[in-house]
Amino acid sequence: MEEVDLYGNILKEKQVKVNIYADEAMDRKCTYTNTNWHYMCLIFDNFDDSLLEDLIKIRYCNNLDKKSPCFLKNNKILHWTDISSMDEVNICKRWFEYILNPNKSGKKFYCYILGLNESFLNDEEFDASDKFNSIYNRFFRSCISYGLKCFFENKEIIIKNIFQEQGQQQNHKYFPWQPINKLEKDEENFIFETSEIQFLGKDHNKDLKSNILQLCDCFLGAVVNLIHG
Repeated sequence: MEEVDLYGNILKEKQVKVNIYADEAMDRKCTYTNTNWHYMCLIFDNFDDSLLEDLIKIRYCNNLDKKSPCFLKNNKILHWTDISSMDEVNICKRWFEYILNPNKSGKKFYCYILGLNESFLNDEEFDASDKFNSIYNRFFRSCISYGLKCFFENKEIIIKNIFQEQGQQQNHKYFPWQPINKLEKDEENFIFETSEIQFLGKDHNKDLKSNILQLCDCFLGAVVNLIHG
């Protein structure tokens, strides 16, 4: 039950600070309906209870000695469509076992996946010269809004950073700034400490935060494979 003050206003809980990580899978055909689907996956990482440290420990089986054979075996950059070795499979498997077991991950894994059936979209509403990016830009901010409201209801949410995997979106004239600009105007509970989306590579050796982006890629890949075969 929601707590209210003397005037009936809903009391907000304490602030929550998050980083948002995003990846996408585009142009997946449904073999039954012959329709074209796009997917986007967002992971919301709570600063007060981050999953990043756990992912790193699980990746290396708690062995962080960079000179050890175990470390080298597990220091692989994961990309779902390129996974080929058992070392890569085992990292992915350990991560999945972690996020799917609430006794291990607790309330650290917040993830939202949106699937878009392109046949249901009105082409006139999107830029014909750059259709996918136009669609992605529109629904990306919807994903952010829905995910934050769903996972952190009635809280004031500080969005520290938004990380999108490096790709075609960084060349779009609106995407790096427009979702943030629109959400700042429309959502009074959202406080953005960044004005632009950052584009992050997959190499965790360059930035440890890329571990979460790799998880985002692999989890989305697994879900899409389950749907489309």
